[in-house]
Amino acid sequence: MKISKLAMTLSETDLNAMLTTAFDRMAQEPQAKEMASKVKDPRIALKAGTICFKCKAAMGFLPVPVEAQLRLAPADGGNALDITLERVSLAMMGGATVASQLMSQVAGMVAGKPGLAVSGSTLTVALKTLAQTRQIELGGKLNDITVSDGLISFDLS
Repeated sequence: MKISKLAMTLSETDLNAMLTTAFDRMAQEPQAKEMASKVKDPRIALKAGTICFKCKAAMGFLPVPVEAQLRLAPADGGNALDITLERVSLAMMGGATVASQLMSQVAGMVAGKPGLAVSGSTLTVALKTLAQTRQIELGGKLNDITVSDGLISFDLS
């Protein structure tokens, strides 16, 4: 399959349905089953310019509320996507230290994986490389990503 032009808008409802499906699939995979079982009630909220991921994580006796705010932006002239972790809060902890520790773990997980790189608080995804893992050829560039209340829109041409 080749995609050269794409204008797509997704709602919070669409994304949350995909998130539920992804966690259900993870729960079936031996490598991810334990992690998936520790995350309860994952939800995504879209607010002007940011994506907010919320869940409760099993850490000890009580579930701990987790919230992460992400910002998406085209990078490398539209050939890549920057995913920047702007804020993280874990129960009463939060701020730059928690975000830095989390991004350090992400950097370790993506090290050596084609099309993925971490710099500071940003994960950069080479879109053509990622698409190729699904046998998709991208013929265009990511021009814009717009996040508004309840909607996210992508423009690829």
